[in-house]
Amino acid sequence: MRHQPTLAPHPLPFANLPFALCFLLFAFSSNAQVFMRPFDNAAAMGMGGATVAVPNFSTGLANEAQLGLQKKLGVFASSAIPYSIAGWQSAQIQGVFGLGSSSGVGVGIFHSGTDLYAEQRFQLSYGRRLGEKFYLGGSADVLHNNAQEYGSNTAASFSLGVLAQALPQVWIAGRIQNPFQQQIGDDLLPTVVRVGATWKPSELFFLALETEKDLERPTQVKVGIEYRPSPMVAIRAGTRTGKVARMTFGLGLKLKNGISIDVGSEWHPTLGITPAAMLTWKK
Repeated sequence: MRHQPTLAPHPLPFANLPFALCFLLFAFSSNAQVFMRPFDNAAAMGMGGATVAVPNFSTGLANEAQLGLQKKLGVFASSAIPYSIAGWQSAQIQGVFGLGSSSGVGVGIFHSGTDLYAEQRFQLSYGRRLGEKFYLGGSADVLHNNAQEYGSNTAASFSLGVLAQALPQVWIAGRIQNPFQQQIGDDLLPTVVRVGATWKPSELFFLALETEKDLERPTQVKVGIEYRPSPMVAIRAGTRTGKVARMTFGLGLKLKNGISIDVGSEWHPTLGITPAAMLTWKK
């Protein structure tokens, strides 16, 4: 019989209770699914996470096929405080590098965890244009987790993404993560399918719609908008629906020398607010 951990004698503050239950489940359940939906970067969070079909890098790299659009160099560094819990750290950094007018590569490091449990994802991506309006990409992932007193595990997986310009102002996209349901230790890695569309009538505004399905969880529908009242300012808003609806909001400010600052937040009606901030540099 597995020995159950002894809980601390002092009461846990109510604000930390959902957080503690979540990570105790990850650490001590023999058949738990780990590597849940990562917290989006600040710009994507402001859009409700509806970014799989966005035909630019204003919200970071959300679909490997977007790398077929890449002609420049960009770095996105973001961090979030999940549900405003100080002991929970979430951070990511992504880089995109153009290999010409029709292909590019991307790298990413993602971290989420506490003193009891932590997850890391290391990602290498490639995407290219296969036709005038069609793009394809893929990524290889190395995933690592560590649970205090239960050791660590490492596994590999991959993802595939497509992006197409269906109409002059409409883009459609799809992405599948971990299609063969790999495991890390005794735990399943999530298999996630995302399908979306973006309507972009001008450089000042676009509307994005997306459906996300984790095979082990209910379908989520995401909607987001980005509006630029000037080339220097971006206003974002969105929502994500599943078991509960979460509202999101964000702002972006373009500075000099290719530097931008973005902030975003997601409000969960039970767990509270997740604030995020991101620093971007593009050349």
